[in-house]
Amino acid sequence: MKQHHRMALGYCITILGGVCWAIGDACGQTLFEQNSITSDWVVPIRLLLAGTLLVVFSALSGKHPMAVWKDKKNYPPLIAFGLIGSALCQYGYYTSIQYSNAAFATVLSYTAPVMILVYTVVKEHRAPRLYELAAVLLVALGAFSCATQFKLGALHIAPPALIWGLLSAVAFAFYTITPQKLIREYSLLPIVGWGMILGGIVLAFLCRPWTVAVTVNAHLFIMLAGVIFLGTICSFCFYQAGVSIVGGLAGSILSAAEPVTSVIISTLLLHVLFTPFDLAGFVMILTAIPLIAVGEHWSEKHAASLSI
Repeated sequence: MKQHHRMALGYCITILGGVCWAIGDACGQTLFEQNSITSDWVVPIRLLLAGTLLVVFSALSGKHPMAVWKDKKNYPPLIAFGLIGSALCQYGYYTSIQYSNAAFATVLSYTAPVMILVYTVVKEHRAPRLYELAAVLLVALGAFSCATQFKLGALHIAPPALIWGLLSAVAFAFYTITPQKLIREYSLLPIVGWGMILGGIVLAFLCRPWTVAVTVNAHLFIMLAGVIFLGTICSFCFYQAGVSIVGGLAGSILSAAEPVTSVIISTLLLHVLFTPFDLAGFVMILTAIPLIAVGEHWSEKHAASLSI
């Protein structure tokens, strides 16, 4: 395959991963609205089923998912990854959807790269660069615009949606940073799969989904399949396959397909109304992501040129 055809395929697959994420998010929102369920039910079920499928998939692809459990030093980071990176991240995310909508929760989760950026600056004991300051400012203004509509003293959205959404973003930052050593040693699929299973087990005991009254019908199974297969398995595989072709820089920019698609689906299919302040906030938050990616790319390129 010619290089430009391969790159075009990579762009399409990466965008498709983001679209699948958005469809899964919308399926989760309709479960809350039409099947009378809460995140106490959907998140443990999603994590357990999706995690099991990822572990099985990794075994079928020759990744040896049980290998990580042979060394006891892997237990603390893997358990922390499962409890904070998977359980808190997903529970906070779906609870934010429950109290608001998929589009708002998705865009709010995109504050996570800025939190990672702040963590990196503090860890490296250095002053923030100009593009880093600009990204933090954009995210802060964007979140403020969505939450208050620039009316001081008044919240436009339910406080639990904002709190759980921000907690989810913090946990997602943890999710991104914590397992990197394990992933390099044992591969991506088994580590993410085990993290989901561990998080799902703990949430199952805490939330007791079997006590949640659920309207069981065909809609429940169709939407749950959308959450698990499209929103988890397909989105994960497509995105990772695409990024392996186009690279992390392009992948981080193309990941904006998820919140953009989520806003479109919420508007056209779920009939969610957004104010101009909401849309302005979304744009500011989403602009910060490519700004960080491009800034880091040029910083690395400049550092490399100085070392020559």
